Amino acid sequence: MEELPATAIGLKVNDGIVLASERRLSYGGYVLSKQAKKVHKIGKFLMAGAGIYGDLQTLTRIMNVEIKYYEISTGKPISVRAAAKLLSVILYQYKVMPFISEILFGGVDEKGPQLYVLDPIGSLIEDNYAAVGSGARIAIGVLESEYDPNMNLDIAAQLITKAIKASIERDITSGDGIDLAIMDKKGNYENKFIPY
Repeated sequence: MEELPATAIGLKVNDGIVLASERRLSYGGYVLSKQAKKVHKIGKFLMAGAGIYGDLQTLTRIMNVEIKYYEISTGKPISVRAAAKLLSVILYQYKVMPFISEILFGGVDEKGPQLYVLDPIGSLIEDNYAAVGSGARIAIGVLESEYDPNMNLDIAAQLITKAIKASIERDITSGDGIDLAIMDKKGNYENKFIPY
């Protein structure tokens, strides 16, 4: 399978999770937009991805509705694993005409911070850190050399920013700034934009 344009990275530490992506929306060698937000907060969860932008937006809308429906019908909050599994099932249902996307999904619940990686047909893998998209090979090298599960969220945000910057410098389909989404182990959420 051809690499999907963009770079998105997720990182899980003991204190929470950080997801990030750059903002360039490209088609081949043509830049369609420099303002494409690829990191989203869905309820108490974070989602980032690479691939067809419209597919990522659609999956974000579907997950918003499905999570609210689950919580209203059961009367209790959905866990991170259950929400990731729900996304996996949705992706698998469309396997004949898949959403062209690689997704990072994470959040914090009573089991602590969790990060999942999903492919276009719903494979679900839990990991401590991951990178998807055309800049993933560059970013993963930075993460592997410096990742420590005991680092605090500020250091984790700096590491993920460093990895995205490395991808931007070497991948033509990545660029135009970095969106960071940070969630601590209490569920507090912070969103940052870093021009680059």
